[in-house]
Amino acid sequence: MKANAPEKLYLSKNIYGTYLYQVPDPEDETAVEYTRTDAFIEKACKFIKDNGSHYIDIVNGQLVLKKGIINDFRNYIEGE
Repeated sequence: MKANAPEKLYLSKNIYGTYLYQVPDPEDETAVEYTRTDAFIEKACKFIKDNGSHYIDIVNGQLVLKKGIINDFRNYIEGE
């Protein structure tokens, strides 16, 4: 069933106080975006696989994350 589901759903409040499924509308301030959990996890894993080594250092035998990983991860996940 997940194969036929869209990666993201967008809901918008209509005049009757209920929510309607819609295509994304950047002008709609009431719109809410929902992302499938498996799609999010798959995208996060791809970021780690492709970029993880750029953000990890070993200092005194401990793994340390470099600065910038949070911003870069956020930008990657939010990007299309």
